[in-house]
Amino acid sequence: MTTSIGIIGAGVSGLAVAHSLKRLLGDKADLTVYEKGERPGGAICSKRIDGFLVEWGPNGFLNNEPATFELIKELGIRDRLVVSSDTARKRFLLIGGALHQIPLSPPGFLGTKVLPLSAKLRFALEPFIKKRTAEGDESVADFVARRFGRKAVERMFDPLMSGIYAGNVNTLSIQSTLKVFHEMEQSHGSVVRGMFARIKQRRAEERAGGAPEKVDELVSTSKNPMSNKLLSFAEGMNELIGALADELREHIRSAVTIESFARTEKGFDLVVRDGNGTQTVHHDVVVIATPPEQAAPFVAGLDSMLAQRLKEIKSSTIAVIGLGFKGEDIANPLDGFGYLIPRMEGVRSLGVLWSSSIFPGRAPEGHKLLQIMIGGAHDLRAIEADDQTLVETAMKDADPVLGFRGKPVLQRVIRHTSGIPQYNLGHKARLQEIQQRMQCIDGLHLAGNGYFGISANDCIRHARELAGRIAANIV
Repeated sequence: MTTSIGIIGAGVSGLAVAHSLKRLLGDKADLTVYEKGERPGGAICSKRIDGFLVEWGPNGFLNNEPATFELIKELGIRDRLVVSSDTARKRFLLIGGALHQIPLSPPGFLGTKVLPLSAKLRFALEPFIKKRTAEGDESVADFVARRFGRKAVERMFDPLMSGIYAGNVNTLSIQSTLKVFHEMEQSHGSVVRGMFARIKQRRAEERAGGAPEKVDELVSTSKNPMSNKLLSFAEGMNELIGALADELREHIRSAVTIESFARTEKGFDLVVRDGNGTQTVHHDVVVIATPPEQAAPFVAGLDSMLAQRLKEIKSSTIAVIGLGFKGEDIANPLDGFGYLIPRMEGVRSLGVLWSSSIFPGRAPEGHKLLQIMIGGAHDLRAIEADDQTLVETAMKDADPVLGFRGKPVLQRVIRHTSGIPQYNLGHKARLQEIQQRMQCIDGLHLAGNGYFGISANDCIRHARELAGRIAANIV
């Protein structure tokens, strides 16, 4: 007996679910992946333009997720991987108009100029601050201010959360974004003590031979993102999407609209419209792999409160400005990954990636490529500005730091109207309610970066886990 499975959304989550289901179920499953756009991949897209390799979405993934390596090996693209340069370990903050390198360990903060002496002394008191016993969620800003002081919020965590989530440090949830910090406070009474305890535990496991077995020699077992390497592919992250799409070619329907979604006695009926007209399609199982706000209309007729909870998981808007220069037209040597910008600096840009310094082949010989982010939770309407305004803003913000000596030879503005999901206060409780309500709708599942992690690694890991659960109920 064949089970019909429909997957709505051909981003990395939807494609990874389909890939795993195909491997697990073979001809026991009839798979269809629906994509409203002309191409699969969602926010992940890489384009070679005049010799520059411009990324529409993520520039890579950290080498600390075995599930991603397993997928890459299954697709046969392991040899296409490229590792970020050693110089990319240098990451900077713009403080007082000057770049300061971000320290990679707690002791490193003692010598950094990111924090003034008073803030360093406050930072050193963290192990002696009593842990929070009150129940309920807490914002990243409140957590960091309580444990490390307000300067640490303004100079470090505000730009960090803008850079990762394009979010507002005052509304993002500590339990759902930097949950390891929350866990260390609860288990060790201190973030710093928790860090040292984890280092000690990892070393003990390595001595005892108890460290997790690596799926690949490139895989790191470290949970500290600052100590891991960034990986991508020779022609960008779209190589992963291309490999998935090639494998699933006969299962993907692009440029389609799901006009209605209804539950039946034994599954779900979808009214699907494409260039050939409208048809009703039945599926026994459906996976909605879209942003939560876009998933809400599909479930509104099944559970209005579930739809409301999904609508509450908002996404920030963001613009990415790709600028290519002749090498001599940027005074700064771009020796590093790039820099993030605290809001107290008074500029509109969130940060600048030195893309051609991170991976090889991102710019033609003798040229450099930058990617500058504008928008996010503090500036939701930034993407409404015209291209020239955004380019001029990006140039004006970066010029005092990078020293432009000429105009860009490439400029490309990329807009994301549904950019990065915001794990705001109450996200954990919201997810628990969503999961409880989903259990009452047999055969319906959710996937994507709106729930348990925003990175490609998170999406792939949870997609494979979901596919395993679906397959277990079918076999």
